[in-house]
Amino acid sequence: MGLAIIYSRFSYPVLTILFTFTILYSQQGTTAGSPGLEKPIVSEEYILMPGDKILITITGGTNYSYTTDVTYEGKITINLPVASLPTAQGVYIPHYDIVAAVPVYNLDLKMAKDSLSKVFSKYYRNINVDITLIGMRNFIVFLAGEVKNPGSIVAYPIERVSEVIKKAGGTTTIGSRTKIELRRKGKLYRIVNLEKFERFGETDQNPFVQDGDLIYVPKMEKSVIVRGAVFGKMGYELKVSQLTAAMERTSEGLYELNPGDRISDLISKAGGVTPWADLQNCYVMRSEKKIEINLHEILTNINTESNIELEDGDIIVIPPLNAVVYVQGQVVNPGAFPFQPNLRASDYIGLAGGPLSEANISGAYIVRKGKRLSIKKDPVVLEGDRIVVPRQVFKFWQDYVEIGSVVASLILNYLTLMSLTK
Repeated sequence: MGLAIIYSRFSYPVLTILFTFTILYSQQGTTAGSPGLEKPIVSEEYILMPGDKILITITGGTNYSYTTDVTYEGKITINLPVASLPTAQGVYIPHYDIVAAVPVYNLDLKMAKDSLSKVFSKYYRNINVDITLIGMRNFIVFLAGEVKNPGSIVAYPIERVSEVIKKAGGTTTIGSRTKIELRRKGKLYRIVNLEKFERFGETDQNPFVQDGDLIYVPKMEKSVIVRGAVFGKMGYELKVSQLTAAMERTSEGLYELNPGDRISDLISKAGGVTPWADLQNCYVMRSEKKIEINLHEILTNINTESNIELEDGDIIVIPPLNAVVYVQGQVVNPGAFPFQPNLRASDYIGLAGGPLSEANISGAYIVRKGKRLSIKKDPVVLEGDRIVVPRQVFKFWQDYVEIGSVVASLILNYLTLMSLTK
């Protein structure tokens, strides 16, 4: 029922101020906590149900307005002003009678306006009737199947299936996103395809929910694993090396396979490849068979023959580029070390334990794409570089000293042996 303000013989300036304040307050209070609108509500689209709050405005031969709720039976009351009595403060408060209740259940705003106009025309002549939605109802939607938190969710008429599923924690790893059932009044209303909605913006594939809807998420019928250097939508990890604090991003997810899906389709579902993906060395594992693919060619031309159709259980592997630096030669612990941006050759030699005593540091070099670069100026090292620390080449006098010591040792051993035999 709410507030009724009379603008004819009961009109006073203070009442106009009171009316404006009351409506603004009512609107603010009823929309608190509601989700944001994706577009203004269209009269021909919004369906009235119990819990909605509306403002009814009568203009013409008589002028007044009042707010009212749609009752639990789906009706709106017809309020007619009968008097206006002053309060102790001198403010006139209108009094009115409820003369009828009009069913508006399952009517849109425009249809409800037409229905109310016919009823009000029995009491007044030459009037215009308008209704305005000022408070939105909420209701219960049920979720079942492969959702993380099945059960009931409080929803609003402006929310779509995807938003309600998100409230329930999203689908499980094996939940289908293309064959979701929206059941309404006990019957299958529509098959929801969230992949088409997300990829192509087809809003009809992601309809608005209504009171009492049941959303059922079945299991995937067929699936493909995408593993490696993709951004990922199903499983995403950020791994940190304990030794170097270098970050290595990897992703592995299970994605639904639809009839006709090819490699490019599954890469798109997996969020696309990362900048560090090795597009030249990708492959598909199909049972025990390894199918080499050129992902760079596929992503630049989806019509290429390499963009093959996938089968249930396939695994797409996108390896990362070589993110290590090799240190070889005369160092304490030669081997491969995780690449870290902005480190220099001396830093990686240090990670390898430092040079050995016979190392020739001045002759060390970097092998980069088949070319040899000196490390005398301690350059910044790039991914895949190979640092070689060669052995020190002895000078001629060192060689003579070493040979002389060996000969002396042999002579000493010979003389000792001769003395023992005498």
